[in-house]
Amino acid sequence: MALLLFIAVFLVSLISVFFTAKKMKKLKVLGRDINKKEKVFLPEATGIALLVPLWLGILYIVFFENYNPAFIILALAVTGFSIIGLLDDLKKIFGNISWKKRAGPVALFSLVFAFLFTPDFLWVPFLAVYIAGIASLQNTFAGMNGWEIGSGFIISCFVVILLLSTQFFLPAIVLCAMVLGLLFWNFFPAKVFPGDSGTLLIGGMIAGIMVETENVLLMGTVFLFFIPHLIDFFLLKLRTNKKDVSQKAMFPYELDEKQRIKIPEYKDKSQRLDFAKLIIKIFGPKKEWWIVLLIWIFVFLNCLLWFFVFQSARELVF
Repeated sequence: MALLLFIAVFLVSLISVFFTAKKMKKLKVLGRDINKKEKVFLPEATGIALLVPLWLGILYIVFFENYNPAFIILALAVTGFSIIGLLDDLKKIFGNISWKKRAGPVALFSLVFAFLFTPDFLWVPFLAVYIAGIASLQNTFAGMNGWEIGSGFIISCFVVILLLSTQFFLPAIVLCAMVLGLLFWNFFPAKVFPGDSGTLLIGGMIAGIMVETENVLLMGTVFLFFIPHLIDFFLLKLRTNKKDVSQKAMFPYELDEKQRIKIPEYKDKSQRLDFAKLIIKIFGPKKEWWIVLLIWIFVFLNCLLWFFVFQSARELVF
């Protein structure tokens, strides 16, 4: 049954992203693929399409497998995160929304969700930070074709394994399948961009599922899955490019004569590092797909490490 659910959600995700991309292209909601020699513009905000497979999958689970209202609340919260991201994606239509204005609704959704599923009232602020933090980290770990969605898919797969014998296994299957559907269109060379509506949705759902388990060991393990994201944001972007953490003020990468990505030579001689640039510093200029593949491998190995640590810790505790 789980396999059939996975296939169904994956196919719905594929189709939903395809038609959403056409709609965004018609609305001229486009983003430039900055790491290509030619000026390539792709449909943006296609991550909002994941709401279709998300709701279909959750409603199927609730009505035919496990009538748990918590799954509906999860879908509602994730929808809220995605809509917040969509408003930023559609800034050409609605105008630019500052991060402070976006942070307010994200914090509110996180607090309400944490309040509903906290094992103790004192845990509410910590769980809210956990949810908003993972959603934000998933949103910032980006910059190349397939980088953020591929990383999200890898983490989602490990979440599925962690929840294998629990009631949250099927919602995790829905998460994994719908992310794979988006990745199909987003991996190199990308046909679409997910936008904040997609990355916030993925991060929010990963965090939401873990909070609903009310298992601190599980929540801590999944947080450690995001160590590459933490390195990218706090140790690299925030330390070397504090005034432009989103890297929107100027192109973060350049192409050399062999169409390999290299670190730009900034006038102020600053580094402006992120995870991809760290790889370039270590291995030298590489093709975009090669850099993303290395990032995926790093994310996979990090998840694998903490998965085995979790298994060992669980055996010691239980």
